[in-house]
Amino acid sequence: MSEPEEGLFLIPVSLIKQYHFCPRIVYFTEVLGFKERRTESMERGHEEHERLAELDIRRKTLFGHRRIRILKRWTRLHVASERLGLVGTIDLVVLTEEGLAVVEYKRSSPPKRPPPGHIYQAAAYAMLAEEYFGAPVRRFYIYYDDGRSSRAFKLTLTRARRDHVLWTAKKIRAIIEDEELPRPVDKRRCSGCGYYRLCKGV
Repeated sequence: MSEPEEGLFLIPVSLIKQYHFCPRIVYFTEVLGFKERRTESMERGHEEHERLAELDIRRKTLFGHRRIRILKRWTRLHVASERLGLVGTIDLVVLTEEGLAVVEYKRSSPPKRPPPGHIYQAAAYAMLAEEYFGAPVRRFYIYYDDGRSSRAFKLTLTRARRDHVLWTAKKIRAIIEDEELPRPVDKRRCSGCGYYRLCKGV
């Protein structure tokens, strides 16, 4: 897959997750300028997300697992890459005995397996970390915690995942540049979407 041309605007990594939930969200937020109304529960979720990231600052091992010793860590690392055409803030980067790894925190109940949007969002952060440090990031983690249960998923940054991140960024860029409303991918998700009232009218 070809790399983005220099000088293009950078795609926020958070849009990769939104695109995989529904491409229309990208249109509403980036073309029309609508933002989802922040509820009280969303604010609490954001505060908890920050708490989870801060918790690992004090830990000597990753997620409290004795086998994964943290040698060095970086939190809330903002990275922009013209080569990738991406920009974002990485929750946590750690250096372990196996090398660099990225952690993406999710304030939600642990699923049986992470949804594609979460996987490719975290993979994009791993790619940005490689750009920043000039070193390979072969592993990344998605950590779910809803306050009652938690689970960390360990994933590999494969060539297929790298290519799909760039493919997704290209699709997002096309929506923004062409200003065309895409079709919803799965109408079963519509009722739980914060843009549903706006979307059903178009």
